[in-house]
Amino acid sequence: MPNPFRFSRFLDYAGQFSLTTVVNFIVHLPNFIRLFSRLLNDKRVPIHLKLICWASIVYFFFPFDFIIPDLARLGLGYIDDMVFLFYAFNKLVKESPPDVVREHVEQISRGERPVE
Repeated sequence: MPNPFRFSRFLDYAGQFSLTTVVNFIVHLPNFIRLFSRLLNDKRVPIHLKLICWASIVYFFFPFDFIIPDLARLGLGYIDDMVFLFYAFNKLVKESPPDVVREHVEQISRGERPVE
């Protein structure tokens, strides 16, 4: 079933920060996960971008942190993990070939499965 929300249209306005953008980001979170997964598995994406993303995932689940311990009060220790994840995946989308990103975004918007 195709996604009722236009993921590609959302990405065009994602640079503007507002409450609406935050809500739309949460609504589109499954689409972002699909996009990241597709880009990590696409051979046209440079390997260094993939390595940065995999390193951020490992760092997120690594029990010891170098900056803020995860056991800090109120979950503040996860802030550095989330910042590193955000940086890595933002870099993945921004520095991947634009035609590859657009192709995957359009396929996700239409509800298509990745081509193998």
